[in-house]
Amino acid sequence: MKTFNTSKMTNRIVKNFLTAIAICSIAAACKKNNDLPASTPLKADDFLAKYTVPTQSFTGNATTGFTITGAKGTKVTFKPGAFIDGFGNVVSGNVTVTLKEILSKKDVLLSGVMTESNGQLLESGGEFLLQAKQGDNVLGVNRQADSAAMVEVPKVLNNKDMGLFVQEKREGGVNGQQPQGNPLTWVAAPYAPFGNGPNSYSFSLPGFTWVNCDRFYSDPNPKTTIRATPVFQDDSTVTDLQVMLVFKNIATVITLPYSYSLQKFESYQNSLPIGLTADLVIMGKDSNGYIQFGTQTITITANMDIQAAIHRADQSEVDSFLAGIQ
Repeated sequence: MKTFNTSKMTNRIVKNFLTAIAICSIAAACKKNNDLPASTPLKADDFLAKYTVPTQSFTGNATTGFTITGAKGTKVTFKPGAFIDGFGNVVSGNVTVTLKEILSKKDVLLSGVMTESNGQLLESGGEFLLQAKQGDNVLGVNRQADSAAMVEVPKVLNNKDMGLFVQEKREGGVNGQQPQGNPLTWVAAPYAPFGNGPNSYSFSLPGFTWVNCDRFYSDPNPKTTIRATPVFQDDSTVTDLQVMLVFKNIATVITLPYSYSLQKFESYQNSLPIGLTADLVIMGKDSNGYIQFGTQTITITANMDIQAAIHRADQSEVDSFLAGIQ
């Protein structure tokens, strides 16, 4: 009989489930099997090198103001005096701004910044991480200046009306369930106005942090809780294990937290509408540094319990799945 023990687990698919940001991990002892697949298995380091969402870097003059445009179309215009230092003083001279754009469901999956708010599903119109420095000094947005930094996010992931969400500390529990994994979640931001234009979402930058153009997903169907149990196919110790749902018809990607009491992955209580279809993805890293991977298409049913097979995967299998995410 296959058993597994839990010591830590992560919430972030690329850096968070394969690196030291991990919050918990799962070890699995399986029956000895020395038969390796004919294809070459994929190393976790190679996965990271190919699929980590890139960080783009820009330099501009804080005194005169400047505009940056990301590779995927996110545009940010900084007015003169838009940057402040840690003491609240307006910064002059050159500054460095970095941008990470999340404008597809694949980007969400690979960044690990999932689309849920304290257990409630969100539909995303695009996320980004914006940070600023001058030398080694971390900078902030000058909130005393009117619209110091204006953002335009292209409507490539969604064309529905959205609102502004930022990351804050997760509540202590959701419907009585203590969340495991990411201590942060999306919350609606009290910033206004938020523009829903024909081609982009536009708003004043709330801060140098993760920002999301989102809306709460509304579905009239009854809600349920689902669970997933890893079924390990190889003789491996699998760590940094994650189970995620990539929904088919909405721009939503979530992680299933791990329940220590059940020894299973479990959605937030009564959070998933019955009838939704999604790709379930299970992924981790084995003791030899290879990617362990498995996918299956599911339709949410009441109290479903999924057997989630996971095995040592090759590059072509992972490429094929990620290329098919719409």
